[in-house]
Amino acid sequence: MAHFLAAVGMTLAALGGPAAAQDKAPIALPSGAQAQWIETIRDTSGGTGLTYRFRFLVPDLASRVPSTSGPASDAIEGADRGPIDIDTETAEVTGDTAEDGMIDPATLDPVPAEVDDQAEAEADAMVEEALPTAPDVLAQDPVHDDIVWLCQEWVLPRIANPGPRPRQIVISLSDKNTPFGSYDPDALQLFEAFKLPADRDSCEWEPW
Repeated sequence: MAHFLAAVGMTLAALGGPAAAQDKAPIALPSGAQAQWIETIRDTSGGTGLTYRFRFLVPDLASRVPSTSGPASDAIEGADRGPIDIDTETAEVTGDTAEDGMIDPATLDPVPAEVDDQAEAEADAMVEEALPTAPDVLAQDPVHDDIVWLCQEWVLPRIANPGPRPRQIVISLSDKNTPFGSYDPDALQLFEAFKLPADRDSCEWEPW
């Protein structure tokens, strides 16, 4: 691991000394959460050019993210049932076909050869309205606004100018102070990446 860290990044010297001590003060986020800067890593191994990775500690992060623990679906009853055979030519079903709530193909009405174009268009419109106008919203985590604020208001003022300008900024939040590059199954971590344009200081969010 030590060789890996030496190869991909280093803690920025620009954030050492008195400035680093000042940056260790709690940061009040727009949501009301408190964050603390851990470290900044300079990385050139990701294939996107120079990247600065800003790592923050948010002790109550878990309480701000919806829980996803538990089974992804209910247990399937009758899992030990015998096999079911379906004749692909006649659609005849044989075997252990106990009542399981599945739809019997024989009870379905055949699709008409000609479908009303107007009805199909109306159905498509209903589906389109149900989708979000911006698919990227689906990839945003619950504390996205806090991370954007950190990038704009905390990170950008701390990027040296003149000096090496990163092409990408990665912000990570964690509820535990874990070493960079390590894995802790008990730690919750969120990551978001931003592109830093060459002609202006602006964090442009990049979905993973």
